[in-house]
Amino acid sequence: MRVLAYLVTIIVTTALTLGAGLLVALYLREAPDGVLIAAATAAPFLVIGPLVIGSWAAYFDDRTPSGRSRWLRTAILVVVAVIAAAADVVVIASVSARAPLWVPAVLVGGSAVLVALARPLGGRFRRTEVPMVDLRDQILPGPDVIRRKVTKIGATFVVAAVVTAVGVTVLNVLDHSRPHEAVIGILLAGQLTFLATAFAAIIVALPFSRLLRDAGGRDVDRLRRYAKLVLRGKGSPVDADEQPALVRYAQVVQLVLQFNLAYVMLLYVSIAFQFISGILRGSLVVFSAVFLVIMVSVLVWALPRTIRRIRRARRYVEEHRSSTGSRQPENLLP
Repeated sequence: MRVLAYLVTIIVTTALTLGAGLLVALYLREAPDGVLIAAATAAPFLVIGPLVIGSWAAYFDDRTPSGRSRWLRTAILVVVAVIAAAADVVVIASVSARAPLWVPAVLVGGSAVLVALARPLGGRFRRTEVPMVDLRDQILPGPDVIRRKVTKIGATFVVAAVVTAVGVTVLNVLDHSRPHEAVIGILLAGQLTFLATAFAAIIVALPFSRLLRDAGGRDVDRLRRYAKLVLRGKGSPVDADEQPALVRYAQVVQLVLQFNLAYVMLLYVSIAFQFISGILRGSLVVFSAVFLVIMVSVLVWALPRTIRRIRRARRYVEEHRSSTGSRQPENLLP
């Protein structure tokens, strides 16, 4: 049930984000290039912002005495401020483009509704979660578990590639598409293939995220402290009683980072196909080119950083292997 809810959330979020981008492309293109690029960049935050707030509410309870977190409350306020700034940019772009009034009303009003629903829905989703497993009863995923999950991701890619390739071929034949249109269709097939595979990568890694939160007692402040110690090598050392939980965090976080990296890479390829298709179609050429440059720049910055963190987590486990207090057979998750 939780996996289904997660999948529905991803699909709805993706559809709403694409819808917001489509409204910007269709109705705000008369705005100056700089304003149009700003609006196209800001529009996804109207959907992603509420998703972030809802996700935090789904994983961490900041309304109970044991779950209060000043950092979490501050982070939510920052996200709300980003959403408000994105809404202002969209309104300015709408005025500049002389767009119909309903366009900013749908974008900004829809985002406001999502913000209002985010925390209640997240809290309801959190209450369906299974009880936390004691550290001594946790079992670390073995190599065969990882192989099965990678196989599922590969199978998703193959199936999606075959289905989209057949669909594009049939459409090209029926419509007697010219080479230019055929290339755009191939790019669309590639976009959908990599997008489906990205979804598979994040979904199969959900059990690892649960283990990661359990290692920190589902306490966001404790998990932040663990991340600072393990991934950045900073912070105060923990006492002996807390060391097994910290080692468990280091063991699991490297898996989470690897699957997250795979998800981001696959998603980036999907988005790149979309923007290249937009350039070939002649729509939002400047925005597509600028965004591709930004994507490459972010990837050049984030990829080495993530790899360093994975290596630090592995090194921490090697240095404190005797501190773990949980079982580690070869099999864990179905």
